[in-house]
Amino acid sequence: MKTTKSQTKYWENRKIDWDKSYLSTWNHPHRYILSVILNTFEWHSLMELGVGGGANLKNILTVLKGKQLGGIDVNPDAIEFCKKTFKGGIFRTESAEDLLMSDKSSDVLLSDMTYIYVGPFKINKHIKELKRVARNMVVLFEFHETKWYNRLKLYLKSGYFSYNWFKLLKKHGFYDIVIMKMPKDAWDEGLQTKYAYYIKAKPPKRL
Repeated sequence: MKTTKSQTKYWENRKIDWDKSYLSTWNHPHRYILSVILNTFEWHSLMELGVGGGANLKNILTVLKGKQLGGIDVNPDAIEFCKKTFKGGIFRTESAEDLLMSDKSSDVLLSDMTYIYVGPFKINKHIKELKRVARNMVVLFEFHETKWYNRLKLYLKSGYFSYNWFKLLKKHGFYDIVIMKMPKDAWDEGLQTKYAYYIKAKPPKRL
C-alpha cells in the first residue's frame, strides 16, 4: 500500500525527460483553467509546490505577464531543469511539508495534484505551511471528496489521497473558500474526471 513516505521517495528518485514528459504539457486544458483562476485577483509573486518540470508556470507566463514565479519539488533533477528553463525564478529542492520560506512571503501558493500523495497523518502539517507562507491566496487542483468512505475507497483502489478541502481549510482558518468541479472538457479520462476540483481560499490575516 502506498504511503506518504513511499510516494515521496518515488518522486525524489524519478528519472524522466522533464521537457518531453512534463513541460510539453503546458497547454493542457486544466492548466489554462488554473491561469484563468489566477487572473481573477491581484497578485505579483507565486510559488508552486510540487513544480515538476514547470508546465503550469509556462502556461501562466503565456497567459499572464509580469509575474514573479518559482517553485519547490523533492526531485533535484526537476529543480535543475526549472532553473535552466525559467531564468530569474526561485527554485529549490525541498518538501512542501517544511518550506524554507518566510511567513507570508509569497502572494500565492499553487499546487497541482501534489496533496494526492500526502496521507492523513501529514496533511495538517502541510496545510499549516500553506497558512504560514501564503500572503493572499492558495490555489489548488486536488482530489476533493466530502464522504469519508469514498475517500477510503479511492485510496484502497489507487493509493491516492483525497480530502474534504472545504472542511480542512476552514479548520485552519482559511476563508472565502471556493471549490469548483473540473469541467468535463478539461480532462477526459482517469480519476481526475471524478475527483479533481479547483480550490481557491484566502489564508488567515496576519495579526
